[in-house]
Parts: sequence; structure tokens; C-alpha cells
Amino acid sequence: MTRRKDDWPFPHRTQHLSGVGQAFALALLILVIPGLSGCVNASLAAARSKLSAGQYAAAHEQLMAAAGQPQKLSARERREVLDDLCLTEFKIGAPSYPVAEQQRACTRAASQPGNRSGSTLASVEAAQRAALAAEVTSALKANDVMLGEDAITRYRSIPGADPRVVAGWSRQIWVILNRRDSLAQKRSGHELDAAISKLARAYPQMKEMKESAFRHWVLDNASVDGTQMVSSVQMRRNVVDIWVPDERLPTVALNLDRFAQINDALVARCRCDGRTNVVVAGTGLPAYLLRLDPETNRSEVLILPRPQDTPVRQFDTGNRASLARPFRFSSR
Repeated sequence: MTRRKDDWPFPHRTQHLSGVGQAFALALLILVIPGLSGCVNASLAAARSKLSAGQYAAAHEQLMAAAGQPQKLSARERREVLDDLCLTEFKIGAPSYPVAEQQRACTRAASQPGNRSGSTLASVEAAQRAALAAEVTSALKANDVMLGEDAITRYRSIPGADPRVVAGWSRQIWVILNRRDSLAQKRSGHELDAAISKLARAYPQMKEMKESAFRHWVLDNASVDGTQMVSSVQMRRNVVDIWVPDERLPTVALNLDRFAQINDALVARCRCDGRTNVVVAGTGLPAYLLRLDPETNRSEVLILPRPQDTPVRQFDTGNRASLARPFRFSSR
């Protein structure tokens, strides 16, 4: 016997059970869903209570419990959790939550539409700037250029950093560096004269080179595969300032031998203790200093702080014995 479509299997019973099943499933959902979200709702309720009582550590603990189950939170509840985590970490503060951690929490919260963490984030960033400004001031007072520029670099990464303040710090750093150079020149004496004479013989063509021609030579030597690494060159009798945009610093770091050769040529041209400064365009902060080393009769690279992801390649320049190395200034 051929069955019709509705005959298989037990159609009326199947329809009846289907209706019962739907009712049962609906009842099950009504009973189970509150149970699944009950713990989260309890954590949020407890967090709100603790916040209103000013118990920020306890509120933070409840918020973290709720944040651990984001799939059970509505969009509004997720925003509430992020906002309140930002607030509690700011209120608790260091050492439990260092300023950098506060900034991360508040930046994440402030990225959500409809958030209320903007003012807290602004307060966190203001605290960061103030702390780093104090760190810079302390370092420069001690003539510690390395620590000072490292703190300045971190200060610049905070939204709201004042470029005028950075410019003032930059001027102070150059005063320290110039003072250090002056002391080094006084101590070098006969060895320095011998090194200058040796470089003059190595670069005889530099003696008669006009300033415009020498500038062109510097720009050519500061190019890689036809692309200039520098944005501008400023020249004085015994100093060349080479300005480099931030985005070119990684390329400069891999070609420091070219800048050492520039300083060698400068020494040969001026018949003096020439100095080449690689300066970060936009801030005036030093990135690298090229100085004549009387012991090796060649220029060496003095590395100043830079972002951690900037590579530095050690290089071999023939008879140059010194490699790029860190240099720390101390008070005199």
C-alpha cells in the first residue's frame, strides 16, 4: 500500500507531540535562562551595591566575575562592566593598578558607543603626563640624558602631550650634550689632533669642497637605494644637524655606518673635532650623535633612547674599530 506524505509516521500523533514539544521547550527556556544569567546578574547587582558604598576593590572583584562571562551580558551590561572596571581601577590606583593599566582599561571602555569613561580616561592620562613630566625633570636635573629622553618618548605617546613642553626639554638636553662635548674636547689634546690629521688624509677631496657641494654629498650619503633617509640638513662650521622624520628612524638605525662616514668627512673638511647630530624632526630630540674617537681615529655612534621596536645593526666600517654602542652621560 502506498502511503501519502501525511501518513508517515503517525501524522496526527506527530503533530500533537510537536505541539507538546514546543510548549515543553518554551517552558524549559523560561526556567533555564534565568538560571544561566542569574550568577551574572547577581555579580552586577553586587558590583553596583559596592560601588555606591565606595567599596571599589570589592566592586572590581564582582565586575571581573561578570566580565568572565561576556556571552551572558547584553550590550548595555557589557558597556556598564567596562565603564565600572575603568572607574574602580582609577579609584583604587597604584600599586594595585599602575597608571598604565588604568589607561588600558579606560581606553577600552571609552571605545564603546555610549560609554561614560571619557572623563576618567582624561584624568588617567593627565596623571600619566604629570608623572612622566616629573620623571623628565628629575633626570635632566641629574644630567641623565638617557633616562630623560626615555621619559620624554613615553610622555609623547600619551594623548594631550604638550609639544611646547617637549621643545623645552629638548633644549635642556642639548645644553647637557654640548657641555659634555666641550669637556671631551678639552681632555683629548694631542690624540685628537692626530685623529683629525688622519681623517684629513683619508678624505682629501673635502678640504676644497664648497658648503653647497658638501651638503649635496651629505644628502647623497644619507640615501638608501635612491631614497633619502633625512628631511633636512643644517650646517655650521664644525657641526652638521641631520633631521630625520620618526618614520625613517628604523632605516637610519640599519645604516648608521653612513652617518659615521658623514662625520669623518666633516672632520676632514673643517680640520676640527666635527660633530654630527641626528635629530628627530618635529621634536628636536637627539636620536644619534656621531663623535670622533681619538683612540680609533674614526667616528663612533652614540645611541640615545628610541622606541623598543627600532632595530639597530652593528656595522663594520673597515678600519673603524668601534661599533654603535649605548652612551650614558653623568653629571660632572
